[in-house]
Amino acid sequence: MAKAQGEEAFNKRRVRFSYAGVVLSIGLVLFLTGIMATLAYQSRVLTDDLKENFTFTLFLKSDATQEKADAFIKDWSDEPEIRSLRFVGKEEAAEQFQKDLGEEFVDFLGFNPLSDAIDVKLKADFVSPDQLAKLQERFLKASIVENLVYDRDLVSVIHQNVGKINSAMLAAVAILLLVSLMLINNALRLAIYARRFTLKTMQLVGATKSFIHKPFLKEGLILGALGGLTAALLLAGTYAMLIGEWPRLGTSLTWSLWGALAAAQILIGIALTTVSTALAVRRYLALNTNQLYER
Repeated sequence: MAKAQGEEAFNKRRVRFSYAGVVLSIGLVLFLTGIMATLAYQSRVLTDDLKENFTFTLFLKSDATQEKADAFIKDWSDEPEIRSLRFVGKEEAAEQFQKDLGEEFVDFLGFNPLSDAIDVKLKADFVSPDQLAKLQERFLKASIVENLVYDRDLVSVIHQNVGKINSAMLAAVAILLLVSLMLINNALRLAIYARRFTLKTMQLVGATKSFIHKPFLKEGLILGALGGLTAALLLAGTYAMLIGEWPRLGTSLTWSLWGALAAAQILIGIALTTVSTALAVRRYLALNTNQLYER
């Protein structure tokens, strides 16, 4: 009797250690996944900020009046691609150019060679080579537009690199989730292995599969939630540390972002442990009594 009680106590301790390992594994892997998701989000924020500050400059014809320019701006302001339009008179352009050049070129030439212009800033989703080529055609059809300029090479580089970065981030997150699934599955199988005879006993006395699954799935759900919560707390600590070190990050590392990632971490943790638990229980229920001693 004492030997049986000692073995039972040992098995319970082993199960508790296994479950603690499951929670720690889930927490660490989902924490890393949260870090990767944060980096992906930051990359998107920085890229969108860069795109929305990209300037598309329209040079106006010499006979374009202020009224025509205002009418053009009013007509285009409601277009879905447009974030802002600003009229830049040739005097203002000359002042800015002289500041950049460091010389009074207007006095030297005796006249202002620059044209009135309109600076166009677009919404991030429309800053791509294809979209800009279409906009260029539309702008040049306007009666007051003489010419336009924008940095085609910069747009091309941004567009290509963003795609590569997003693909790399998605691949990293997918690999982390696959690794987490394998770790969690192995840890849960070990935990349930220690209780395989209990499973078989319940089955032999006539308990239904759903009845047997229920307590184990409940445990899996709790473990997943605890693992996800652990990851969320680690991520919150990381956010707080980064914001404390670099306060400007507070504008993009928001607590609303953390809340969304924390909810995702908990849900993913619950989903992974529930599926892994169901598969492990199903596997041991399919074995006969002799096979339980072999595995």
